[in-house]
Amino acid sequence: MQEKDYWLPVGDVAALIGISERAVQKNVKQKKYGEVQHVIGVRGGSSGRAVLIRLSALPESVQSAYLRTQEIIDAPERVALTAYDLTDASSRRTANERYQVLKAYEAYIAVPGKRTELTKQFLTIWNTAHPEQGLSQATLYSWRKKYRAEGLSGLLTDYGKRKGQRTLSGAAWAFFQKEYLRLAQPSIGMCYQLLELEARKQGWEIPSQATVARMVKEDIPEAVKLLRRHGEKKYYDDIQTFTRRDPDSIKAGEVFVGDHHVLDLFINSGTVAKPKWVRPWMTAWLDMRSRKFVGWTVNLSPCTDEIIAAFANAALDPAIGLPRHIYIDNGRDYCSAKFAGRGHRGKALTAEDEATLVAEGKRARSLMSRLGIRSHWAIVENARAKVIERAFKEVVEKFSKAFPTYCGRRQDERPPDLEEKLKQPERYGMSLEEFRSVFNDWVRNVFNKTISHGKGRAGESPDETYMRTRLPVRTADPDVMRLFFMRSTNPFRIGRNGITFRGAEYYSPDMILHKGKPVYIRYRDEDPDRVWVYDMKDRYLGEAQRLGAVSAVAADDETIAREQERKALERKAVRSHPSYQAAQKGTPLTPTDITALMKLYGNSAPDVAPSKVVEMVPLAREGKDAVRAMQQATGTDDINPFAAMAAAKIQKRRGFEP
Repeated sequence: MQEKDYWLPVGDVAALIGISERAVQKNVKQKKYGEVQHVIGVRGGSSGRAVLIRLSALPESVQSAYLRTQEIIDAPERVALTAYDLTDASSRRTANERYQVLKAYEAYIAVPGKRTELTKQFLTIWNTAHPEQGLSQATLYSWRKKYRAEGLSGLLTDYGKRKGQRTLSGAAWAFFQKEYLRLAQPSIGMCYQLLELEARKQGWEIPSQATVARMVKEDIPEAVKLLRRHGEKKYYDDIQTFTRRDPDSIKAGEVFVGDHHVLDLFINSGTVAKPKWVRPWMTAWLDMRSRKFVGWTVNLSPCTDEIIAAFANAALDPAIGLPRHIYIDNGRDYCSAKFAGRGHRGKALTAEDEATLVAEGKRARSLMSRLGIRSHWAIVENARAKVIERAFKEVVEKFSKAFPTYCGRRQDERPPDLEEKLKQPERYGMSLEEFRSVFNDWVRNVFNKTISHGKGRAGESPDETYMRTRLPVRTADPDVMRLFFMRSTNPFRIGRNGITFRGAEYYSPDMILHKGKPVYIRYRDEDPDRVWVYDMKDRYLGEAQRLGAVSAVAADDETIAREQERKALERKAVRSHPSYQAAQKGTPLTPTDITALMKLYGNSAPDVAPSKVVEMVPLAREGKDAVRAMQQATGTDDINPFAAMAAAKIQKRRGFEP
């Protein structure tokens, strides 16, 4: 501190600190400046007495500012340098600007009037004159408080931030991170409470919660927070780098990408009187090169059959045809054995193992395998890998949001007038068939014909890119493909009354020859009275008709005759089988024939002979006595008890009279 005391009048102190003289006089009365001097006959009130305040009683920043204005050369040696003195020129400029604002504010409120109203008036005038530098009452009061406490240092933008001087030890910081970086996503406040308790136990010195929160923001990378607090999928989707595909490396018609998408709108699957609002699904195939929708269906329940139907729309189109590869996700319906195989859901099999299972009848060839198409599955839970997801976003923006019953993907996206529209099914209740017509027309004439500026197709629509870059159309026999594209089932076992499918029984007399064997069927929704049966090697077994139940007591003669005829045909199929005929025409061997064959051509092993080594079993003495008595009675060494009984004379029981 300084060796010499400097005494300043109230006016000078007010100018240095940036407050009114009245405020300085109030501080003098409250002894905030310590002891003061009173000089008589200089200036002041009616008594002519002035108040002088000791410079050393003021904040160090004020002392430094005063000494610089007085050009006291040795002041730096006697007055410690402040944060204001040590900071850069830009920060001092900001502090000086704030000081000028405070001076203007103090001058404005120095006039008589209510301080709060004067403050509001000042802020209104200031913000009107400086719209780019808006100032709030809280900020103004904060500046004044900091200036009174620390002078110009308090007005620095980074004052109070002790960068590089945090007092959190390594052990304490490790403890906090252990609690904070968890999938439960605890708050900073909760983790800080635990840190406080552990600090008391360990004797750590810890900073404020605000400092720790700042350390979390500045010292823990966002990637670490995302992985530890949100998990692998969130990290993979939001922050991990991705592999960029080169669109010029493939041709149109080479790779189709398939997926489902639930549309963000409502249609009426009921009636006008009893509406049933549902969200329709789009099952689609997109050409990877051109981003053209090549095949799609609109349905209410996405499944493997819808996938095949959408694929058939593309494959049977003479302008599109069959792709060389397909790229699909790991949904259960895409990983169906009848469509493309089990993918990542099934056990990994080599091509040889799969061919063996097919040859043994333990697995049917998938549809893609029959058509010579190679299947690729995306990484599990990796939606960004499929380019069709971006096409679905365009459907949302360009179609769903323009639809009257748009509902958004989440509750907070739902339009406020949707509830009123759903109360008017006669106006907004479009049926599924009507919606299919509208949507199909939009895909063909809007989506597939909208010019894009994406990489590899700038200035072209999907249709134009497809025509420019496509490979020769790949196709097969249309009749065979129609057969393959018929809806099919997973394997069934033929039961006593045929196959039960969708609650109905399907039967053919020839099924009697395949009962208990696994088969699968193909069917058409428009023809529910019959199905076509195939074995596991995809060999056609025949057509099965749907059976109807017969009345328990009121069946007429014609119905009974028809049932008897059906059973007779079944027996005829059994009797006409080559195995049955072979058994019927032959004569089975008799036991005598079998014995003769066995003697001549059977095993010639010798009869069993007595053993040279025997093991004697010790018997009770009573047994030996019984043997001697029997030998004496018979007069022979033969001890056969049955022979002895046969030779014995039967005597009447004593005392018994007939």
